[in-house]
Amino acid sequence: MITQRSATIFTLLVTLWPLCAFHSAQAADININGTVVASACVIDTQTKDQTVSFEQARAVNYDTVGHTSEWQNFSLNLSSCPASTSSVTALFTGESDLVDQTKFANTLGDATGMALQIMTDDHITEISPNGKMTVNVDQASRKATFPLAARMYTPTGTVTAGEFHTVVQFTFTYQ
Repeated sequence: MITQRSATIFTLLVTLWPLCAFHSAQAADININGTVVASACVIDTQTKDQTVSFEQARAVNYDTVGHTSEWQNFSLNLSSCPASTSSVTALFTGESDLVDQTKFANTLGDATGMALQIMTDDHITEISPNGKMTVNVDQASRKATFPLAARMYTPTGTVTAGEFHTVVQFTFTYQ
């Protein structure tokens, strides 16, 4: 049985209910993401702007596809790697040769028919444009060394005289 007072309260609740539905609280989820990384290793001065030079070559000696100059060893040296860094990956970027995509093009020189070949210094693993190489960080010295070798290479067997000059850039990623 509804009394006058309970009928008034019921009427009031029924009257207020639609207002509550229009003014209900809304919640939103906000996702916040981030990444925490270790500090970078220090790229040694000799590595930053190094030049690998080849002896003067005679075009006539590069008359067959695959003829090469002598290897020139060089390395990329990093030091002061954080204790949390166990390995470093180098990404080798540069323009690919048009004839042999596994070699770097002679982009800044005017000699034709020559490309640059980069390998590990043991001459086992070739590193092509956009190739990667990973080395471990020495835990005692906190250094990482990429031992490499380079040589001029003819992918065509038809070489013209001129300058040989190309640029290879390295991007390091720390793990």
